[in-house]
Amino acid sequence: MTAFSVQIEAAPDGPSVLVVEDEWLVRELIVETLREAGCSVTEAASADEAVRALKAAAAPDILVTDVRLPGTMNGIALAERIRLTMPRMKVIVTSGHAAPEDAAGVADAFLAKPFALKELVSEVRLLAAAH
Repeated sequence: MTAFSVQIEAAPDGPSVLVVEDEWLVRELIVETLREAGCSVTEAASADEAVRALKAAAAPDILVTDVRLPGTMNGIALAERIRLTMPRMKVIVTSGHAAPEDAAGVADAFLAKPFALKELVSEVRLLAAAH
């Protein structure tokens, strides 16, 4: 398994979340926080890995994606693809470089980096309740 391999681990009681973040430490903080909050989490280091994960398993309830990602598409393009192919999936876009209006129309929520992890958990819970 490479450093950028898709990792899948299930938790039984919360929403399922796909986290797409290329910065390993940031991804690990997000993933562990969501798992501690009771979410089932799939993680990917790029949009390309996320697409492969989506083809391999049931669609998650929520996508959390950074905007700047390596590979053939960024987080906005991934969110646009999700909107077209899986319109029921909720989308949270995060970025330290983009503005909320950059994700308008494709995101249900936008979190500017750095954000508090409890803010992310709150958004995930809100979107899961609306699902």
